[in-house]
Amino acid sequence: MLRALMLRARLPLLLLLFTAACGASSEATKDPATPASGSSAGSTDEAAEPAATNVDVLSFGWKVPCRVPVLRVSEKRGKRAKMRFFVAARPAKDDRIEIRIEGTEFLEIDGEDATTPEAQEKLAPLLPLLSMPVPMIISAEGEYLEARELDQVIARLLAAPAIAKDPKLSAFMAQTLRSPQMQAQLAATVGDTWKAWVGAWIGLSNSPGEVVDVDDEVPVGAERVPVRMRFEHHGKVQDDDALVRVSITQTLAGGEAAQGLAHLLRELAGPHFPQDMPIENIRRITRTEAETDPRTLRPRHVRFEQTIDMTMGGKSQSTREFKDDTFDWSRAEGCR
Repeated sequence: MLRALMLRARLPLLLLLFTAACGASSEATKDPATPASGSSAGSTDEAAEPAATNVDVLSFGWKVPCRVPVLRVSEKRGKRAKMRFFVAARPAKDDRIEIRIEGTEFLEIDGEDATTPEAQEKLAPLLPLLSMPVPMIISAEGEYLEARELDQVIARLLAAPAIAKDPKLSAFMAQTLRSPQMQAQLAATVGDTWKAWVGAWIGLSNSPGEVVDVDDEVPVGAERVPVRMRFEHHGKVQDDDALVRVSITQTLAGGEAAQGLAHLLRELAGPHFPQDMPIENIRRITRTEAETDPRTLRPRHVRFEQTIDMTMGGKSQSTREFKDDTFDWSRAEGCR
């Protein structure tokens, strides 16, 4: 039964699992001699205060509570969407900060107006699934720590008509998504959005023109596979010299990556994973670029792009996606 499902889903499902399994780690590019400053003490009902800014490195310095509007243009599997939402940062226990995505509203889908009553009616059942507002907990220094309410998000995913109407697919997806391995991977994946906005840059050198190449590893299930990282500091933003442009490019490819993915799938599906589904090649390139304030890491613009090429059983497939986020700090609430 599951063999048939895997054969039917095949490359699209593998690419989905591979994306979830390999978070875009950027820790290796950080200079260990210039870490973010230590946490400051504070009560749970007070706004968390950022640590003192180090002008030599990019430092987190959001004032909370804070709520900032964001406009996102995205494309995945050829489908383009434009939406707006708010990023809300609020004090949490133990001098931590809770990050929530709130008020998601779709504006366009594939160039069509998504704000009409008819379009809104069609989107209403899908909005909780599409927006996936998983709360995140970050440290006072801005580092991603954990995801909250992941069980509720998985329940919404399994309740989606495309999955729920197919009992066999529903059972397979429930087994996959609720396995300890995938739970851990999903929790890490939730943080990738925050890492693109802020977390990836914390503690990195604020030296225009610097390029750093590092060999790192990322977890794929119980395996760790090599990845090549490149951090680039492109200097000040032309139209606003208070901002800098920085980027991180991650390349994961080769036999070890393919073996890691096959091992992960066997962990998830056990004996149901078909032995005649060889993953012959896989290559994933992710690039994150940000225009941000080096003193606070309040981004103006962040773009994340990812391409995955996979060959399995002689058949190849490529996927490309991007997310382009623009923050409007002039309309932010709080943040001071």
